[in-house]
Amino acid sequence: MIERETQTIEERDPCTIVPAVDVLRAAGWRLVQIMAVSQADHTELNYSFGLGMQYKIIRLRVDPGVEVPSITSVFVAAYLYENEIRDLFGIKIERIAVDWLGKVYDVIEGKKFSKLTVTATSSEGGPR
Repeated sequence: MIERETQTIEERDPCTIVPAVDVLRAAGWRLVQIMAVSQADHTELNYSFGLGMQYKIIRLRVDPGVEVPSITSVFVAAYLYENEIRDLFGIKIERIAVDWLGKVYDVIEGKKFSKLTVTATSSEGGPR
C-alpha cells in the first residue's frame, strides 16, 4: 500500500503554539522547519512538522510588539530558528532554551530585514 502525501495548514493565535506543538510531539511528529515572512502590517511564522508522508504547518500572525512563546521546551532544536527569527525579523520570542541574546548574526540594531518596494524601470532608466 502506498501512503499518500497530505499537507494541512492550521492558523493559530501565538499564545497557543506551545500546547499545539506539545500535542504533535506526543503523537510522534518531528519539527521540519520554522519560517518567517514579513507582511505589510505583521509577520507570519510558519512552523512545519512531518510524520511519515503527512506535513502540517501551524501558521501564526504576529502583530508588532506581540511576544511569541518559544517551542524549545518541546523541540529544543527550534532554538536556532527562534534566535535567527528574533535577530532578523525583530520578533520577541520568550524563553528560548539556548538564547544567544541577539547575537546569532552581527546585525546592526535597527537594521533588521526591511520591507522593500521595487519599481520596474525601462532600459532607459525611467519608470515603465
